[in-house]
Amino acid sequence: MRSTYLLCLVLLMSGCAKTNNHLVEQAPSYQPQPSSASTQLQLPKVSAPKLADVEEAINRVFKRAAKLDQTTHPNFIVGDFNGDQSEDLAVVLKPVELAAMNEEYPAWLLRDPLLQTQSRSTTLRIAENETLLAVIHGYGPNEWRDAQATQTFLLKNVAVANMETKKAVEFLKGHPGRKLPRAQGDVITETLQGSQGCLYYSGANYRWYDPNTFRGESDLKTVHTGMKKDQ
Repeated sequence: MRSTYLLCLVLLMSGCAKTNNHLVEQAPSYQPQPSSASTQLQLPKVSAPKLADVEEAINRVFKRAAKLDQTTHPNFIVGDFNGDQSEDLAVVLKPVELAAMNEEYPAWLLRDPLLQTQSRSTTLRIAENETLLAVIHGYGPNEWRDAQATQTFLLKNVAVANMETKKAVEFLKGHPGRKLPRAQGDVITETLQGSQGCLYYSGANYRWYDPNTFRGESDLKTVHTGMKKDQ
């Protein structure tokens, strides 16, 4: 009888021990941390424009016939103004050699964004001490800094202080209920003749958008004149 009692006690204690073993919390298994290779790659940021790079771009296009204007602030800004995913340079200039600036076949397109239409019959001249805005389009991996970045629009009557680069959508959404231009890329906002508007690229020319007077874009396309035949 006693032996039977002892046997039952041993079996009972053995069962409790097994139950307690199941209740013990297991240590968490090791979870390796994500390696640096699996983290998202950060694209290199384009460096801010330097004065030396701006002056080099001016000399590349104008061959010292024009220089950076020191009286306008800011006198250069950057942005994708023609919408080709390449950064461009907009820079305020003063003519140095009038004969070179007014040659028959310059290496740039001379335009006046305030004129509604411009064609072969439109004759534009650069005056002494005139303030001009050059937009040098980017090319290749180095964009406007590239040695082959020479496509340039030279604009009259729109070089003023307090220029800023803005996304076209950001600027245009601030003018609800008005007719809007078909901007190809970033725009240059400024105050011109008392109106707060923007310069924008229409696909053929740079135009001035005045929210108070804009009635739509002309169906007449601008004729590109003044470019050398080999460009």
